Amino acid sequence: MRRRMKRLFHAIMLAAGLAFGLSTSASGELPVAPFQAHYEVYGQGLSLGEAVMSLAADGSGGYQMSSDVRPNGLVALLASASVSERASGEIRDGRIQPTRYERQMETSKKSGDVQLRFDWSAGRVEARSGTRQVTLPLSPGVVDPLSLNMVVMRDLQRDRLPKQYTLVDETALRTFQIRNEGEEVLDTSLGRLRTFRVSHSKPGNTRITTFWFAPELRYLPVRIAQHKKGKEVMRMEIRTVERQP
Repeated sequence: MRRRMKRLFHAIMLAAGLAFGLSTSASGELPVAPFQAHYEVYGQGLSLGEAVMSLAADGSGGYQMSSDVRPNGLVALLASASVSERASGEIRDGRIQPTRYERQMETSKKSGDVQLRFDWSAGRVEARSGTRQVTLPLSPGVVDPLSLNMVVMRDLQRDRLPKQYTLVDETALRTFQIRNEGEEVLDTSLGRLRTFRVSHSKPGNTRITTFWFAPELRYLPVRIAQHKKGKEVMRMEIRTVERQP
């Protein structure tokens, strides 16, 4: 039982590392109203909890994003874990430029955090994970884990999905290989939806994360799954989407 709960807890942590978002326009304005999306998190064949993602406009061309993953029921009692992510940035000359990113993990035994500060004028990003702190070079196109999917969905809208993206992963710059796996129709809580399936992975890593983006929902991901060595270790399914006028 203890070993099983350890695997379930690990799946919750994996869920927190998945990015969400909505596409942005070249004019620098968010083309959609603020929203909040709810996802059910599954791991090892069990429902582990809920993930809640929100997007808000912040001034002209600014954005704020958040993602919270919390376990439920017996998982919460035994694992006692939660993960929160926050990101903010701006749209400049058609580019998504994050300015801040934070991730906070809390468990019954320990806590950990990641902080990123992007300085585009100086061309650098200050990255801290726990007690480790580094300064990394910053070049156009580099983003944080949450903002990454705004870039992906914008590129899907333009039909210009590249073969790789670079992001700041804790205290390192990492390149992820992107693969467009075509269209797939899914039965979801929001109805039957046509989706584009896109996967990403790090070179040499057996872990693959796959997203199903729904054009009807402005390319909001309606399913996210993570596989390792061909076996599913975590899955998130959309439940509801709330939009503000």
